[in-house]
Amino acid sequence: MPQCPACTAPGLEVSPTGRLTCSYCGTDITGAFILCPVCGHLNSHGEENCGSCGEPLSLLAQVMIRHEGRNQPYRLQQVRTQASALKEREARESEKRMEALQAIDQRRQAVEAEAKEAQEAYQRKISRIVLLIIPIFIVIIILLVVIIR
Repeated sequence: MPQCPACTAPGLEVSPTGRLTCSYCGTDITGAFILCPVCGHLNSHGEENCGSCGEPLSLLAQVMIRHEGRNQPYRLQQVRTQASALKEREARESEKRMEALQAIDQRRQAVEAEAKEAQEAYQRKISRIVLLIIPIFIVIIILLVVIIR
């Protein structure tokens, strides 16, 4: 909502005659400023384009736009012309993010593979020890049985 240049209150009202009046302090603003029909920004009198959205403010510029068949606001046309570049940039950024995530996933898989290999090596080592201890234990039991008899 546009602000009053005198008191900075946000309550400017447009009368049916097109005059801008501050509902707070009563200041008549007509003639000193031009209200943008698209975004409502107050522009200094004599400005060709809106300082906020770029919409042409002069009657001649608005007629030219209508004559060219452009019924969309100027800023909307600018954004639409930039849309393909924005889509391409976003696609590139998305691809970079995906590559980073894939690299992280590859590192995770490598760490998991190393951990699995270490676990398997540990289990092989324990199995060898058990296979060596069991025959020794059996021999000791047999010797004890023979000695006790």
